Amino acid sequence: MEKLRRISIVAVLSLQLFALGCAEHRRVYAWGPGETTYYARWEHETHRDHVEWEARNDADHKAYWKWRHDHHD
Repeated sequence: MEKLRRISIVAVLSLQLFALGCAEHRRVYAWGPGETTYYARWEHETHRDHVEWEARNDADHKAYWKWRHDHHD
């Protein structure tokens, strides 16, 4: 029983360290000055109707930030 407990603790700690390591490579995007211009361009280039950012779903948010990453300043 003690061996199983130790294995469980090691597994949990390992997963946490792995998650922290992966987080270092994650990009964090923020809506800054001029972002509205890029957003309008994204809507136009991807043939989307205009919808306020807050009303878009997670898939659209992800698609926008992927597009935005490829269209940086």
